[in-house]
Amino acid sequence: MAEIKKGGEQFSSRWGLLCTILGMAVGTGNIWRFPREVASNNGGAFILICFLALFIWAVPLICAESVFGKKTRMANAGAFKALLGEKYAWVGAFCAMVCIMLGCYYVVVLGWVSKYLVLIFTGFLDAVRAGGTDFATEFFKGFATTAPAYEAWAWFAFAIALSAVIIFRGIQGGIETANKIMIPAVFILLAALLVRVVMLPGAWKGFEYMFHVDPKDFLNPRIWLAAFTQAAWSSGAGWGMFHVYYVYAAKDEDIELNSFTVTFGDMVAAMLAGMVVLPAVFALSPDPQAVMKAGANGLTFVHLTNLFAHTSGGFIMAVLFFLALFSAALSSVIAMLETGTRNLIDMGFSRVKATMCVAIFFLFVGSFSALDNRVFENQDMVWGVGLLVVGLIYSLASLKYGVDKLWEEDIKPCSDINVKWMWSCIKFFPFEFAFVWGWWMWDAASWYPGEWFKFWPITKYQYTPGSMVVEWGIIALICLMLNGFISKRLVHSNKID
Repeated sequence: MAEIKKGGEQFSSRWGLLCTILGMAVGTGNIWRFPREVASNNGGAFILICFLALFIWAVPLICAESVFGKKTRMANAGAFKALLGEKYAWVGAFCAMVCIMLGCYYVVVLGWVSKYLVLIFTGFLDAVRAGGTDFATEFFKGFATTAPAYEAWAWFAFAIALSAVIIFRGIQGGIETANKIMIPAVFILLAALLVRVVMLPGAWKGFEYMFHVDPKDFLNPRIWLAAFTQAAWSSGAGWGMFHVYYVYAAKDEDIELNSFTVTFGDMVAAMLAGMVVLPAVFALSPDPQAVMKAGANGLTFVHLTNLFAHTSGGFIMAVLFFLALFSAALSSVIAMLETGTRNLIDMGFSRVKATMCVAIFFLFVGSFSALDNRVFENQDMVWGVGLLVVGLIYSLASLKYGVDKLWEEDIKPCSDINVKWMWSCIKFFPFEFAFVWGWWMWDAASWYPGEWFKFWPITKYQYTPGSMVVEWGIIALICLMLNGFISKRLVHSNKID
């Protein structure tokens, strides 16, 4: 049995919890991925399918994570041990490690955004205005993608230190306080940007493209796949981080209502970002489609920066945009760092010691991505798709423990909306997973004809199914081999008085 520590950490209010889980969900996927996906998938039909995906993919997965955390008061590894048995502790540890590995490269992005935010305040837009797109492109290459990227590494290290300081301060004094500031700021900053973008001549073309609905698009399977993938990666459903935050939730916290609220809020943030980026690009760029196809990094650090530099009031727009992006990225990194920290606390570490251990791990593993963009791209693919596997694990764990049992014992008693079918959709997630994950693996294999199974060197085989399976397998094998050790140490839960 778990050793119960009285007087555990807890969120001060539902508002604090909502800001924090929204902070986990709202990230760069909302601000730079969603607008690109809308542009690539012909607008309105894609958006409507995204809303559908929230109900049948995101909400049930978030409920599953949340109930595991709230029911056991332990993070991923401890909860799987407590609910499914000691031999399953390694499965929860694997879920946590996928999230942690994601954080190791994701924090590199926070470093890039931090650097550009400083640049905006120090006259960078003047240089871009003089040098144009070519200057912006070469600057970003020199800073972030030309190995070894020593300056990018320094900003990456700064981002880890900043995140660790917040985690050191605990739930109410650190994580909750930071998210109460950052998440309202994201919405306010995006809303302010939207007001400015609406005033741009030609912005209506972007709105028209974004909200145009072609009925034929509903018959396009690639648009359905793209929409479900966006819902998965944007909402953070099934990543294991909602689980960790619900370790600190109040006893009467409404899991289903909060899951619906956070997915809706995540979609609102994505829509605001889309209504900022698409109209701005259509209004200011001679070739909007080329800009939207430039990739996340090209869109954000090259093309949008160039557009801001050549726009009246562009300085204010750039400040608002990069502040919103910084807040979204930092709130997500905090969740990834806390996932590792809480799992170690469950094994008897103090918060300070656990945070230091996870931060050092981030620094060591993430350095490879910070110094070489080819490694970054590999890690982005491997652990991004790996998150879908974590979602599958949570769905299967819910089925094993009992979907109806979890509803009757833990979700329904505290639910103000009491809509069972939204939770019960977790039963169908394995089929949804096969649909989305299978497509990603098939697509990746098509990029490497005859070599899809190769994985080394990862700087060459960045996106192969072989690379993904091997890296997942290594982490899973390590967790399995350590199962006995992990299980014995998992004796500390976070009892809420």
